[in-house]
Amino acid sequence: MGFLKHRFTIASSLIVLFFLVFSARLFYLQIYKGEEYRNFSERNILRALELPAPRGRIFDRNGEKILYNKPSFNIRIFPREVTDAEGLAEKLAEIINIPEKELLKKLREIADLKSFYPVTIAKDISREELLLVERNKETLEGIFLEVGHKRFYPHGEAAAVLLGYTGIANAQEVRTYGRIKAGNELGKMGVEKAFDSELRGTNGLEYVMVNAHGKVISDSVAALLPARKSRKIVQGKDIHLTIDAQLQKTAYDALGKEKGAIVAMDVRSGEVLAMVSRPSYRPEQISRKLPPGKKIEKKESFSLLNRSTQGTYPPGSVLKIITAFALLEEKTADPKSSVHCPGYYLINNKRFNCWREEGHGHMDLYKAIVESCDVYFYKLSLKLGVDGLYPYLKKFRLGERTGIALPEKRGVSPSKTWKRKHLKEPWYPGETAILAIGQGYVTTTPLQVNIMTSAIANGGLIVKPKIRKTDEKKSPRIAGAGKRLDAKSVSFLKKALYGAVNEHRGTGIYARSNITSVSGKTGTAQVVSAKFESTKKRFQDHAWFTSYAPSDSPEISVTVLVENGGSGSVAAAPIAKKIIETYFRLKKERGEARVAKSE
Repeated sequence: MGFLKHRFTIASSLIVLFFLVFSARLFYLQIYKGEEYRNFSERNILRALELPAPRGRIFDRNGEKILYNKPSFNIRIFPREVTDAEGLAEKLAEIINIPEKELLKKLREIADLKSFYPVTIAKDISREELLLVERNKETLEGIFLEVGHKRFYPHGEAAAVLLGYTGIANAQEVRTYGRIKAGNELGKMGVEKAFDSELRGTNGLEYVMVNAHGKVISDSVAALLPARKSRKIVQGKDIHLTIDAQLQKTAYDALGKEKGAIVAMDVRSGEVLAMVSRPSYRPEQISRKLPPGKKIEKKESFSLLNRSTQGTYPPGSVLKIITAFALLEEKTADPKSSVHCPGYYLINNKRFNCWREEGHGHMDLYKAIVESCDVYFYKLSLKLGVDGLYPYLKKFRLGERTGIALPEKRGVSPSKTWKRKHLKEPWYPGETAILAIGQGYVTTTPLQVNIMTSAIANGGLIVKPKIRKTDEKKSPRIAGAGKRLDAKSVSFLKKALYGAVNEHRGTGIYARSNITSVSGKTGTAQVVSAKFESTKKRFQDHAWFTSYAPSDSPEISVTVLVENGGSGSVAAAPIAKKIIETYFRLKKERGEARVAKSE
């Protein structure tokens, strides 16, 4: 009897102990670890779905939309659901127009993220591809379709290099930008990149329920899980540019099939009215096809380079504007005294040719600018010296970034110090002579040449270029540009630049207009030594023409560079004329339209 009682006591104790352990474990799981395991459970059935915000629209100065959004179908994937990247890439490559190798590389990259957030792997798929994905979605693990937004460029290639394009953030960009997640879209180049933080907006967030294969089975879980808060989409901010879309199109078309750049600016405010770089590209194709981190092969008919701000070239004779200004300021040249030009000039028994083989005869400073006589500037620059010329290159900001909100290169304003530092050689007199006519080591961008021209046109103010339209009333003076240029020297140059276009022997006669008065300066910059003769296009001279109008009360400056175009007078001046005349035609038409509307 006592033995049975003992066994009963043990059994009862074990039962009580079991329930105590069970209760403790239950308490641990449900109370102590309840929140953690509930989150883990929810993550197994829920996915945080980031909803891309539509990017802000971009308008020109007149309110015309030059970049906006259109609906598109995208393929997205949950990185956590990728278990067989090779198999998924093979299946997907049979459905959409993306090579299997490219898809596999992308899938491996996102698989490493192990993220609960989805990543876009194909943008703007066709309706046929959409139907095929929908039909085969049960075999495509972790994939779902999204109605998103694609950027639409109504003016196509004409403004592509300026506006830039968007793409999926790569690993480096995710590390660099705090708010960017893997798979987010951001601006890659141009205006899209410069103002990306505003254009991007704020992505939304919602939770969806998925099955064991990662397929979305419900997008209405907010009522079931009130603790999981969604986030509303905030559309990106609209941006208004200073660009005139119609003038931009005219400038792009005017270049034709030539490579080159055009900058048109309001000389009073520094507002960029047109900025063209050619060759260009089709931005919608770049945005759709270019995967993260992939470089684009350079081709003759295709370029992402903005030649207006990133292309550096010898300025040729357009630099004579600065040389002439330096000669006047330093009292090196008496505008009335003359120099005889026989077609060449000897420096230490080395012959330096003028562009006119037979020579110009007797030249004073005014005629030397109008007819672009090289010998005049050869001879007078030796009296000035490189130490006398260099400060004026800096005064006009050649070889310096302008501060525009776009990627840009400096170029080179050479000096004795520069040459000693970079080439470990002394400066020679002949190098001063060729520097004076814009050859040798000096390089500049078309935007810098346009700012130089605008400074003469507006009476001596070095303006800061602006690409975004704002209401700010701050001075347009460029940072660090110093005082306004000397009025007397500027006035002399304005008369000479008018003569260069409007006098019989002026080199810019092909820019002469019946609509408005034009002032300007041609330039022909050697690409290779004159001794090297070749009929190949890439060895031909660069053609420059920089100008402004009207001559007596300037509003617009236009700088044209035609790469390997030959003569600036023939190749570049007519293009500037067309842009200037379009500007005044549009101004008249818009003025008449406003009057008619008010009536």
